[in-house]
Amino acid sequence: MWLHWQREKELQIDEALRSSLVDVEALRRHAVSMGGLFHSDIRRRVWPKLVGVNMYHIKPYEGAPLTEHKDRAQVLLDVRRCSRRIPEHYSETRRQELQEKLLRVILRLLSEHPDLHYYQGFHDIVITFLLVGGEDFAYAIVNVLVQHHIRDFMDADMDRTKVIICYLRPLLRLESRTLERFIHKSECAYYFCLSWLITWFGHVVRRLDEACRLVDFLLASHPLMPVYLSGAIILSRESEVLAVDCEMASVHGLLSKIPERLSYEQVIVMAQQLFEKHPPQRLARNEGLKLGTSSLISTYKQFSRHTQNQHADHLLARGIVSPAPPRCWLDWLPSPSFSLFLRLLAFVAPVLLAVILFWIRHHYVRTNMEPTFSPRKSVPI
Repeated sequence: MWLHWQREKELQIDEALRSSLVDVEALRRHAVSMGGLFHSDIRRRVWPKLVGVNMYHIKPYEGAPLTEHKDRAQVLLDVRRCSRRIPEHYSETRRQELQEKLLRVILRLLSEHPDLHYYQGFHDIVITFLLVGGEDFAYAIVNVLVQHHIRDFMDADMDRTKVIICYLRPLLRLESRTLERFIHKSECAYYFCLSWLITWFGHVVRRLDEACRLVDFLLASHPLMPVYLSGAIILSRESEVLAVDCEMASVHGLLSKIPERLSYEQVIVMAQQLFEKHPPQRLARNEGLKLGTSSLISTYKQFSRHTQNQHADHLLARGIVSPAPPRCWLDWLPSPSFSLFLRLLAFVAPVLLAVILFWIRHHYVRTNMEPTFSPRKSVPI
C-alpha cells in the first residue's frame, strides 16, 4: 500500500514538473505532505523549482581559488568540524573533496554578496544541498536563500535574528499558556533554539534523510516556518518540560537537545497547523513586532510570485523557451520593501498621466484648432 501511494505521488510530481509552465503550487503541496519528496533524484528536480532557479543557466565555477576573503579562516574551521554531517560510508579522499567543495561554495556566495556576513552554522545549510546535488546545485539554491529565507541571519549584528526569535514566545502563549509561563518563570531564554533556526535544523539533525525531509518542508513554506517548526517541537515535549525543575539549567538542558526518535512527520503537520491558526501578522500584533523590519518577510510575496513563472526542464534544456515573463507587472519592482511612496506612485502615475493627456486634448489642442474670425473689412469699389 505504501509503495503504491508513493508511486502515485511520484507520478503527480512528475506531471507538475513536465507541465509547460511548472505547477509550483502542486510541488509545494507534495513537498509539505507526508513523506515529502522521498529521495535525492526527485529533490534535484523539485528543489530548484521551489526557489525559482533555472539550473540550465548555472555555469560551473572556473575562477581562481578564493583565498583572500576575510572570513576564509573561520569558514575553513567550520568546514573541518562538519565531519559528522558527512555520510559514514564516504572514503577519506571523498570526504576531503566534499569539504573543499563546501568551502568553495560558501566563499563564492560571500564574494558574490559583499553585504553578507558569515555566521557559524551557515555551512550546515549548504552541506545538505551539496550532498544532494553537488557544488553548482548547492551554490544556485543557497544563492537564492541568502537573499530571502536566511537573509536576516547574515547581517553584521543579530538584531533582526532576535526579532525572529521573538515570534516564538507569543506562539507558545497562544497554544499553551501553562508551558509559556513555566519557561518564562525558569528564566530560560529562547536562544536554545537559535541553532535550529539559523541552520534549518542541520546542526541538530544527524541523519541526512531527516535533514532533507525538513528542507522539503521549509523550502515549500513561508520563511518564518522554522519558528513554527521550533514551536511544534517544544509543544510536543510539553509534558517533559513541565516535569523538570523550573529553573534555567534544567529547562535549557532539556530543550536544547532534540530527541533522536522525534517524529518529524508529526511536528511538520503540527507546524503547518500552527501557521494556519496563528499567522505571522497575528503574532506580530500580540508581541508588538514590526513585520517590515525583517527582509525575509518583506520580500516573500515578490519571491513567491517569481517562482510561479517557470518552464519545464525539458523545454529549458533544449533552449526553445526563454524564462517566463512575470504574470504581474509589479514583479519588476525592486522588492516589496521598496519605498511606500514610490510603490504608490507606480499605481497613481498612469492614472495621473491619463488625466493630464485628457485635459490637454480637450482644452489646449481644441482651443488652438478652432478657426478665428475677424470682421470682414469693406473693400472700396
